[in-house]
Amino acid sequence: MNEHQIRRWERSIPVMSSLVHSPERSPRSASAVRTSTPSPNGSHSDLSAITDHTRPPIILGICAMDIKARSKAMREILTRLVERSNGTIEVKVFGDKVILDEDVENWPRCDVLISFFSTDFPLDKAISYVKLRNPLCINDLPPQALLWDRRLVGAVLDHLKVPTPRRLEVSRDGGPKVDEELREFMKRKIGIKLGGFQVTPEVTMSEDGNAIVIDGQAMEKPFVEKPVSGEDHNVYIYFRGGGGRRLFRKVGNKSSELDPQLNFPRTDGSYIYEKFVDVDNSEDIKVYTVGKEYTHAETRKSPFVDGVVRRNTEGKEIRFITHLSEEEKGWASRISDGFGQMVCGFDMLRCDNGRTSQVIDVNGWSFVKGNDTYYDKAAEILAALCLKVAASPERPLPAAEATVEEPTWLLKANVTVFRHADRTPKQKLKFNFPIGETWTQPFVTLLNGEREEIILRERTQLNRIATAVEEAKGLGADGEDLAKLTQLNNALFSKIDLPGTKAQLKPVYSKKQAGQVRKLTKLTLVFKWGGEFTHSARYQSRDLGENMKKDISIMNKDILKNVKIYTSSERRVVASAEIFAAALFDNNTSTQSSSAFSANSGAPSSRSSIDGGPAAGSHMSGRRENSLPAQRPPKLIVRKDLLDDSNAAKDLMDDVKKRLKILLRPGEPEKRPELTWPKSMKKEPVEVVKEVIELLCQFRDIMRHNWETMDVDRIQERWCCGDEPWLFRERWEKLFEDFCDVKQEKFDPSRVSELYDTIKYCALHHRTFLFSIFSEHGNGVEQAGQDRRLHELYGRAKALFDLVAPQEYGIEPEEKEEIGVLTSLPLLRNVVGDLERARNNEECSFTLYFTKESHIHTLVNLVLLSGLPIANRRIPELDYCAHITFELYERNHGRGKSDKEYSIKLSLSEGAHSSNVLDSALDARHSLNVQPRRKLTQHLPYSLVIERLSKHFGRVSDDDDTGPDTPYETIDALQAPVALSTLADDP
Repeated sequence: MNEHQIRRWERSIPVMSSLVHSPERSPRSASAVRTSTPSPNGSHSDLSAITDHTRPPIILGICAMDIKARSKAMREILTRLVERSNGTIEVKVFGDKVILDEDVENWPRCDVLISFFSTDFPLDKAISYVKLRNPLCINDLPPQALLWDRRLVGAVLDHLKVPTPRRLEVSRDGGPKVDEELREFMKRKIGIKLGGFQVTPEVTMSEDGNAIVIDGQAMEKPFVEKPVSGEDHNVYIYFRGGGGRRLFRKVGNKSSELDPQLNFPRTDGSYIYEKFVDVDNSEDIKVYTVGKEYTHAETRKSPFVDGVVRRNTEGKEIRFITHLSEEEKGWASRISDGFGQMVCGFDMLRCDNGRTSQVIDVNGWSFVKGNDTYYDKAAEILAALCLKVAASPERPLPAAEATVEEPTWLLKANVTVFRHADRTPKQKLKFNFPIGETWTQPFVTLLNGEREEIILRERTQLNRIATAVEEAKGLGADGEDLAKLTQLNNALFSKIDLPGTKAQLKPVYSKKQAGQVRKLTKLTLVFKWGGEFTHSARYQSRDLGENMKKDISIMNKDILKNVKIYTSSERRVVASAEIFAAALFDNNTSTQSSSAFSANSGAPSSRSSIDGGPAAGSHMSGRRENSLPAQRPPKLIVRKDLLDDSNAAKDLMDDVKKRLKILLRPGEPEKRPELTWPKSMKKEPVEVVKEVIELLCQFRDIMRHNWETMDVDRIQERWCCGDEPWLFRERWEKLFEDFCDVKQEKFDPSRVSELYDTIKYCALHHRTFLFSIFSEHGNGVEQAGQDRRLHELYGRAKALFDLVAPQEYGIEPEEKEEIGVLTSLPLLRNVVGDLERARNNEECSFTLYFTKESHIHTLVNLVLLSGLPIANRRIPELDYCAHITFELYERNHGRGKSDKEYSIKLSLSEGAHSSNVLDSALDARHSLNVQPRRKLTQHLPYSLVIERLSKHFGRVSDDDDTGPDTPYETIDALQAPVALSTLADDP
């Protein structure tokens, strides 16, 4: 690449000194992120002046691993870039399949290339591609190898006159390895000479153990010990007098831990020793550049402090925007130019009240997360660079010169199965009626001859149950049966007007036999309340729809022309699908869904229930000029046979639950199933259950005392989700009863899910009340001891949930498969059918299924047990909005339909999840963002995936009476996301 030309192109871009970003220090919370902050110039840059519509579009290639190339930050920048270039820039994402499996001769041609290293990325291969096609590189590829060795980074920073902490090096490997090409590249670029053999130095400790001595040079503690590999994050800090802190790549909400035994430096490799810098405010600074003129800086709590990472609702570390001095901006410019990385990031420390700064690391390609101003400016600068390159007469466009389009892989179809969005905790009472006894006849009459489960939801329908209770009492119900009927009647009286209240009547008939009439053998009534769609769910559904739209748009926008959306009949599932569809099709107007209702109105829709409207002041920018034209969302297709609950696996799951009881009860250890248990939990599950019970007993006493001594109605000013203090208490009293008032020998493991679900819900929606009512001080302040007790309860509930919840769908592989077949085989058949149709048809397709937790778990189990080579078998908690995606890729060699290749890749998102919801910073949305998908498989041959997934198809349920005898119900999708309307419910 001709560096002289690059500099000329950079100089030809309008001077962007006005874009240098140094806003006032402000928290970068999720609420700030949601607001579209105007750019410093007051408006978006108009690129039309440098747009030439007579030339072919400029091809911007994205050659990076999918996890980076399709990240939210990259999507935000690329969609802005394309929209604001008025169609003159076209993005081509190479994709993992091309990068890893194809020769560079078959990679797509492009005029401008964004390419950067991350785990598994073949840097040498990308360098070969640049030599072959000669695109303009936003970030030079050869110098990226420098970032793998901290010694080379330090040498370049020294050469650039960028201050760093004093350091000593211990090279036991002969010194950093620099190939000849990189050595020459850097010598031409900045005049530095890298490499050369280094003799292993003599390393000793001072007599008092408070200094390391390297070839006679001493460094006193505290000092920092860093592995020379830039990919190794196991950094140690050694304290004067003994002990130290181990830093590591963030795991959950932890980034370091104290170790009082950490006294002596490591001797098993090569290390850099840096003088420890006592920084201002115990904060590090992350600096991001886009070119030499634009910088953005944020502070974060140093991992040295306590190792606890505070996160926002997106799961990202909380940071604060900060100023850079003119000197620091100069360092940023030198680093970006000297390392040849137009887009890059580096870490900096400040001390002496801001008078002194030092750079401690350079990270290469880095993006700011969740900042609209940054996205706008990055897109503006990169678009301007692309257009200037296109306008330069000195540089031909490689993509335009191609006479034959190389066959490359293109996303042809996407099939995704979603779990619904956030809901209120579900509560229920269950009653089994013995068929044959006279007093049960009024409940049999309620069936009205139906052979399948019926749901009674309207007030008049629920009143019939109350009538049946009175009739049953008159027919002789007594003893325990009478007590149950009284409990049912009391629940009906108090819950009949709450959102989501319903009763399910589930009949069981004798099996089919020739010449025999099937008789009713069992009748179960399940009275439920809660489980309703929350205001957070609107934001999750909308954001998920928006993000998938952006992802699909940069991969292959034709997929959005053929969309089908299927949903179960459950109201919270339908609501999730409605809002997702509205966001996917970008119909943004401030109207409320016809299916919405006020949580306090007592008038739920027959289709979905959505409490309130969006937060006051929330808004969304209208569709940009060049975004995809707005389409009318397709009708939602209700598929009860695929996506609703089924009783087919009930008996098998009941048997599994009986065996799980042994796991959490004392005694009979030899009968306990072998299950995975986190190493951090040094106690057995039985002991952890005992500790949970003890904690809940303490909290019950505290809550009851506070209820008597505090004005509970004044603890929390506003309540969302239709909740009130008495409902909070009722929910927790039920948990106390289930845990504290039963002997551990009788403990029911299914209560673990209810406890974990309730803690998460209260931590998100009623955190002030949660901390106050469980505080011995009664003030809601997170007192050290009390706060930790809530954390201890959460940590133990989470560990037990992770142990129990996935096993409810089968402990042994054979059980998992059997339950999966009985629950989700029809859904899997449809997914496979969708992939087959997409392969055989010319048009692209996007097929979406919205369902419940049970179907997601069992579908994932069927995939894991199909025999496919799974890249990562550690399946995370499948939280709200969790989804599994099947992507079909096609490569056309251009010689007809028979000359096409197909590949399928599977990925999985854990949904709207935080590793510790008690530590997540919240805004008024009370919403955790949906986590990105992680690969479940590599790209696999189409035939292999279809064959392995189809292995389950031979197993069919014995009494499968379902079938598409009648047309499926359809629902008109929303014309606007509900989350955009005025929200009375959000605090």
